[in-house]
Amino acid sequence: MGIGDDLKVRWKDGFSVGDPLIDEQHRAFFDEVNAVAAQLDSDNPREAVIKFYRTFFSSLLQHFRDEEALLARIQYNELDNHRAEHEALLASVSTFEGLLLTCEDIHELRFVVKRLFVALIEHVVTEDMRYKTFVLRAQGL
Repeated sequence: MGIGDDLKVRWKDGFSVGDPLIDEQHRAFFDEVNAVAAQLDSDNPREAVIKFYRTFFSSLLQHFRDEEALLARIQYNELDNHRAEHEALLASVSTFEGLLLTCEDIHELRFVVKRLFVALIEHVVTEDMRYKTFVLRAQGL
């Protein structure tokens, strides 16, 4: 069993919020985590994790912009709270960059990847599920 094997996860339809763009971005995060988990056993896992982190952070910024635009469009009444959750999550995620740049231990790298993914999953299954009915209602479903 490899170092990153237990980090691999599968997208579940229950994670869908009902918006094609947002759902595709969420799925892409799962794919990115699975890809970096596989690379934890490579010759240079640190570089793989740093590359993953930079892509993940950039994708997360774009995702939050897209998600907040969607929530504004459907007049989600908790948009300000959701935006605050995004800001808190970004602050949390950004704290890992310093650790990644100095870390040499594979287990610390694995910890960083796991923490990033757990934070994302917690956000999707708690915060994002709160607006799902608003998205579906806006689509007439």
